[in-house]
Amino acid sequence: MKKCITLFILMLLVFQNAGSIWIIGDFYINRDYIAKNVCINRFDAIPICNGKCYLDNKLKANDKQEQKFPTVTYKEVQLFFESPIGFPFRVIHFVPKKKYPVLKADSQKSDFIFLIYHPPRFG
Repeated sequence: MKKCITLFILMLLVFQNAGSIWIIGDFYINRDYIAKNVCINRFDAIPICNGKCYLDNKLKANDKQEQKFPTVTYKEVQLFFESPIGFPFRVIHFVPKKKYPVLKADSQKSDFIFLIYHPPRFG
């Protein structure tokens, strides 16, 4: 389904941008009919243009129609550089108000710890 939609949109873009190609192709396919029935100079004794006047009129009409479509305009964006404002940083030193006891390895009572924490005894 996605491929079909993609191809359809692609074909629309190709047909839209190739308007003058279709007009020229149609002219060369139907050149005899245009020269005999549609050409402005078809009543001249010696036809010189052979329908080229019709082709010119159609191409001019196509150009006018293409000019009617709005042109794409892009918004202008102005980029600017502003010098950074100097922001004064102050160094703040945090001093703890409370003194916490420090546990030192030589002040531990290892006997007390081993009396409380020991493996269970059986028997």
